[in-house]
Amino acid sequence: MSNIIGISGLIIGLGVLSVLIYKRVPAILAALCATVIVVIFNVMDPWVALTYLFNGIGSTFGTYFPIFFFATIYGKLMSDTGCANAIADFFLKIFGAESVILVISVTTALLVYGGVTAMVVAFTVFPLGVSLCRKANISKTLLPAIIQLGQATFALTALPGTPQLNNIIPAAYLGTTSTAAPVLGIIASLIMFGLGYFYLKHEVKKSRERGEGFDESTLRKGSVSELTGDDLPKPVFAFLPIIILISVYMVLERVSFGGYVLKEVNAYAPVCTAMIIAIIYLAILGIVNQRKDTIIESIKNGSSEWIGPLLNFAIVVGFGRVISNTDGYASLVNSVTSLNMNPYLSAALSVTLLAGVTGSASGGINIALSSEKLVSSWTSQLATPAQLGALHRIISVSSCGLDSLPHCGGILATLDVCQESHATSYKYIFMITVVFTLTAAAAIVLLASLGLTM
Repeated sequence: MSNIIGISGLIIGLGVLSVLIYKRVPAILAALCATVIVVIFNVMDPWVALTYLFNGIGSTFGTYFPIFFFATIYGKLMSDTGCANAIADFFLKIFGAESVILVISVTTALLVYGGVTAMVVAFTVFPLGVSLCRKANISKTLLPAIIQLGQATFALTALPGTPQLNNIIPAAYLGTTSTAAPVLGIIASLIMFGLGYFYLKHEVKKSRERGEGFDESTLRKGSVSELTGDDLPKPVFAFLPIIILISVYMVLERVSFGGYVLKEVNAYAPVCTAMIIAIIYLAILGIVNQRKDTIIESIKNGSSEWIGPLLNFAIVVGFGRVISNTDGYASLVNSVTSLNMNPYLSAALSVTLLAGVTGSASGGINIALSSEKLVSSWTSQLATPAQLGALHRIISVSSCGLDSLPHCGGILATLDVCQESHATSYKYIFMITVVFTLTAAAAIVLLASLGLTM
């Protein structure tokens, strides 16, 4: 009975956190209220719980500080140098206004597949997204979901070879490779992208029928550039910072310099270094174009605008630290790891549920795969390399479903960057990152169960 009460406390606490955040209650107050509920149901020492909460906030803030900091400056300079507007004009001239969803989502996916941490991709594509939505007169409330289509679905989990943690962690535990089950991965990608793309096209059409368009009043003053026409850089110079970011990151991520491996010093050092180089290029571009004062102002503003998104993200992760140290959580993990069913279905449910509770896809994968009992129950029934590859792909795709419920830190960060809220944009995000992702996971579980393990 005590186990059921403890688990109930986790569910109610997560529900309260999600509702309060949805109602725009400050994240720290929402987390404190949810923590009180968890403490009561799990009979915890309140100060022990608060210590977990605040230590979790502090460690998360410190860990992600550099990447949020440099990503914000990079995004500001992409906007204020006119690069984002120049890229938007280039794409609109070639593909037309109906290409906006495709351009934003594919650009985001390329950054994610190129290795840029999914957590901060929104910072880098927001200026481009705003420029395109403005020029195509698409409501900005749809922008977070459009970004999420490329940020938190197929490029993050399903495309064979993606360097994101969701795809790397299973390989470390199962002895597979990052390109495991490529056919299943491509099928899952097509399902997620196809459903997401046509859903967003439908929502844009409905939005226009309601008379909604791009609302300038929803933008913070000075958050995007007003440069147009001849004031914009040539497309070749506008695309260069993105090319620099992806190419430099991929080199630094993979190359050893006389035994010195940058990512072994700090996991985010390669992408931060790539951003710094791109920032230097953007600063030089702005100075050459006689916008020195604008560049200085952009760097000043960018140096402070990262704090809010990171703090909200850290608060939610801190609450996850409280949850992971309760008796109810231990009981839940034990229950999940005791699931006795089809190994593919067991893996999908285990990872999905644990990711939902923690609000973290990589967290759900780590917890599930760290259970020797659970992993052995799968691998004892899946003997061939192809079957293990299919298991890898199912685990990766399933991790990004319930993890993006309203309490997910990544969702909070994306909404903050896009200057939207759960009330205005989460219903679109839910369809993209929860419904369609779980649909893709269910499809490849079925295919693998029927014998398609490639």
